[in-house]
Amino acid sequence: MNRPAVKRLLDTSYCVYMIRTQAHHLAPRFEAFAPGEIAVSSITVAKLQAYAQTTENPARNRQALDQFLLPLVVADFDAEAARRLAQAGAQGQLHADVHAALLAAHALRLNAVLVTRRPELYAGIAGLQVQTAVDEGAHAPAGDAPFAAPLPLPPRPAAGARRTIVMTGSHDLSLDLLADWLHHSHPELVLAAAHVGSMAGLLALRQHEAHLAGTHLLDETTGDFNISHVRRLLADHGEHVVMIAFVRRMQGLIVAPGNPKQLASLEDLPRPDVHFVNRQPGAGTRVLLDFHLHRAHIDPAAVNGYDVETPTHLAVASAVAQGHADCGLGIQAAAQAFHLDFVPLCEERFDLVIPQAIYTSGLLAPLLALLRNRSTGFPAAVEALGGYRTDQMGAVLAEF
Repeated sequence: MNRPAVKRLLDTSYCVYMIRTQAHHLAPRFEAFAPGEIAVSSITVAKLQAYAQTTENPARNRQALDQFLLPLVVADFDAEAARRLAQAGAQGQLHADVHAALLAAHALRLNAVLVTRRPELYAGIAGLQVQTAVDEGAHAPAGDAPFAAPLPLPPRPAAGARRTIVMTGSHDLSLDLLADWLHHSHPELVLAAAHVGSMAGLLALRQHEAHLAGTHLLDETTGDFNISHVRRLLADHGEHVVMIAFVRRMQGLIVAPGNPKQLASLEDLPRPDVHFVNRQPGAGTRVLLDFHLHRAHIDPAAVNGYDVETPTHLAVASAVAQGHADCGLGIQAAAQAFHLDFVPLCEERFDLVIPQAIYTSGLLAPLLALLRNRSTGFPAAVEALGGYRTDQMGAVLAEF
């Protein structure tokens, strides 16, 4: 039986209001909806969990938060939501509030009404349905922190309640594998990944909207990956984070079987008979492409399809497999998944960035153990995808 379509997406401001006021008087509003029709975004869950972690009693508040989430659907921010985000951003409809932009894109993706107490955050976004929820029956306590006082313990703690680890940032096929292995070994844990690109992933950490981010941003000056970007976007803003190694992976041109256009390097891209498909601005692969085009003195305007953007490596491979493009820059594993050929160009480092408070919490302990214990078989399973090296997986590379 299919799960009912989501009709209402509760934004973070509304969830905070319900938690702080214990707004039981709002229950009748939702009685007309079937189970599964009211949801919260995985982005909101991450923000609420980050709030709970900063309180005087994190364990108690996390338990209360789990209880609050039990009757609700936790909707993953997926590739289609990322596409809506990029599309609306290109049209100038999303402002600088990263969190509001992510939730708006998610509601558009679900075709759901966004329920909020702060409608001004979403003004002017075409196609977005907003329901303003301001109630006179109860008022949130004064103060800025949503969990200014400890949340009350639920009368019956939810034994084995699902806990969601929210990951954002760059896309990689091994993350789907990680989610499966983690859930298999710890059924109470769910890894929800929002593929929004490396830059947006780091910014989401700065907004406290995720537990960790995947990134592979090249520093064009040093040739290293991630360190300077993490320092500039996080450490320089007072965010204390740990960067650990995940995988080294091969990037190259994804081409049709047999490589019919006989593409050998990026220098072939300006050829008039070559149609390219690109990644979105802010994606690490886009940064990598621009770096190598600049180094080869290739004008992006000379690349047919440079402005055709897709949100993931699999989307690039799909475009090539369907004949919509002759090639695209992506990872070897994506080419293999679609039985396409691959022209290797360079190896890059894909790292995980984790806020210090989350890194030392119990939430990520099972995930870190999975990465660091090679006897689990997980690193070998990643390498079997093709184009990966995992010899440093789980090692701490830097602390900021």
